[in-house]
Amino acid sequence: MDEDGSPAAEPEQIPPRGGTAAAYRELLRNRSFRALASATFLSSMGDWIGFLAIIALTADILGPTRAAAFAVSGVMMARVVPSLLLGPVAGVFVDRWDRRRVMIATHLGRGVVMALIPFTNEVLTLVMATLIIEMMSSLFAPAKDSVLPSIVRRSDLVAANQVNLLTTYGTLPLGAAVYSVLVALTVALAPEGSFLAGRPLAAPIWFNAASFFIAAPLMLFLRIPRRSAQGRTLDVNPPMGAWSSLKQGFRFVATQPVIRSLIFGVMVAFAVAGVVITTGEFFANLLNAGPAGYGILVAAVGAGLVVGLLATAPLAHRIAPERLFSPGIGVAGGALIVTALMPNLWTAIPPAILMGFGAGISFICGYTILQQRVVDSIRGRTFGAFNSGVRVAIFGSSVAVPLLIGVLGRERREVIVGPEGVPELLYPYTFGGVRITLLVGGVAAALGAVVIARSLGAALRSESGIGLSAAANVDTGSLKGAFIVFEGGDGSGKSTQIRLLRSAVERAGHLAVVTREPGGTRLGEVVRELLLARSSEDMDERTEALLYAAARAQHVREVIVPALQRGSVVLCDRFIDSSIVYQGAARGLGEERIADLNRWATGGLEPDLVLLLDVDPAAGLARASKDTGPDRLEAAGLEFHRLVRGAYRRRAATDPERYLVLDTTQPVEDVHARIRERVSLLLGLPAATAVEVVRTHDEERR
Repeated sequence: MDEDGSPAAEPEQIPPRGGTAAAYRELLRNRSFRALASATFLSSMGDWIGFLAIIALTADILGPTRAAAFAVSGVMMARVVPSLLLGPVAGVFVDRWDRRRVMIATHLGRGVVMALIPFTNEVLTLVMATLIIEMMSSLFAPAKDSVLPSIVRRSDLVAANQVNLLTTYGTLPLGAAVYSVLVALTVALAPEGSFLAGRPLAAPIWFNAASFFIAAPLMLFLRIPRRSAQGRTLDVNPPMGAWSSLKQGFRFVATQPVIRSLIFGVMVAFAVAGVVITTGEFFANLLNAGPAGYGILVAAVGAGLVVGLLATAPLAHRIAPERLFSPGIGVAGGALIVTALMPNLWTAIPPAILMGFGAGISFICGYTILQQRVVDSIRGRTFGAFNSGVRVAIFGSSVAVPLLIGVLGRERREVIVGPEGVPELLYPYTFGGVRITLLVGGVAAALGAVVIARSLGAALRSESGIGLSAAANVDTGSLKGAFIVFEGGDGSGKSTQIRLLRSAVERAGHLAVVTREPGGTRLGEVVRELLLARSSEDMDERTEALLYAAARAQHVREVIVPALQRGSVVLCDRFIDSSIVYQGAARGLGEERIADLNRWATGGLEPDLVLLLDVDPAAGLARASKDTGPDRLEAAGLEFHRLVRGAYRRRAATDPERYLVLDTTQPVEDVHARIRERVSLLLGLPAATAVEVVRTHDEERR
């Protein structure tokens, strides 16, 4: 860990440990995370207060007219349009700009606009101000979500997400309470004839503006690694334009069925939230709950959301987050149906809490899984799409709900004799536009949960294998030699290190067999030429995976197994891991599915040691294509090779006993010394002296 408490090691190399007490203590020591969490808490609470105040201000400007409901719908539409049109594009720019500066600038900009809103008496001006605020929010959200995995360790990511979501969405009940208090105090204390006396809603709106101004300087305490603070990196190719990057981000999402299902599921959950928030005031009146009814309902849903966020970590220890995701949405939808059927406020509170609970679980599960599956280089544009989906869902439903209520017609009040025998103008228990709208939202969420469960289940099954890998048919007892595999991205220096290790092995009296994949046999070399030729650009991804597996099957039976049975040391340039990361991860065919295929093809043969030469994709591709030009896989693009690198690191982190990760930015001699030290545990090689390593390298150069 660095001096400021930020993680010094790559977070991808450490497996998550969940929301444990140790994780929270680690986060508290992280100055960058403390700054981000504090700023998020302030601005999010203010944002919820401003959201409620703007809805009320819209109705206040037009008064008790039918047009007020449609005006609320118009303002909500102003919140939707920027997210729909600019969200994914904003993610592209976030990947190119300094993310900390983006967050500071958007905070200050939103604060200025919010501070001016109370002075308008025109709904059109309110709509334009909302548009500007949402444009800046579309930049801020992916910037913040992209920074988070870069300032905390991977092992603390679940806990960090819990804190992040608690400060973002868990502030809803607190914001509702503060909003009510601010309005009540302003009405009671504002001098008669003053601006605040005539417009008490200015107080919560200015509170929202002040929260942005206070939160902005806190961002200065963020210490973000350069690659995440500024998405632009050196590339062997000219930088892509914004629309090319955007299309690339969508292509990535399109090849990841799990991520598609997650984004759709979170949109469903937040569409339910939009229904509740927008209908809440109407529904509270329908329950005859009085002026405080709306705040109580919002606080109940928010309290359930907080409990759901807190409960996810212990539940995730027993159930995979992927398995918790869709049930949470189903619980939220079912609870909304029950809430809509309740006759009064106090019977509506328990299902409202349960509704927030289900939504909280589904959201944090989807959020965490998404962060773990997306590499840093395209994290901004991916979270741009994610946040666009969230905001379109919540505000889209906020647009549709008033319109639907207006079309169906609101329930009518009647003169009813109250408990004290006094006639009162109250709502009887009846079904009209408000209850029907809530029921429609609940049914839609429940049906959405079923669809999501099926699509997510199918995606997870596609990653879990194809049922080919029966019992291994390689007799491991007959293998007397050692099987060492070199893995890594293109241009990582595998060939050099293989030659150096071969010399060391043979000097120690062992027989070394050097081979490669694809290739190593007459048939394999033919397949290699076909796979890597630029003329094979139209090759289908599944065809590619099957050809690699076919060449590997021949290679194992013709070269590797016979050499191991003779007691040789087999040094192989690539093996199963290459197919898993290139075809399974980067091509999107499913890592476990490709692993299953190759376990069947190789008869279950596994290397004794995997030496992973880690290289920055840009540097590696420049080195690999310097003399001969890129082959078909090298020409797949920088983002493709970044996915490859991330998948390699994840695999190495899961089995550190078998994998040795090597930093190729170190001198060749130092890398060889580390390899030789590890291999000596297998073969009993004597440790190399510095003079011997240099001499061996010089001989190989000659």
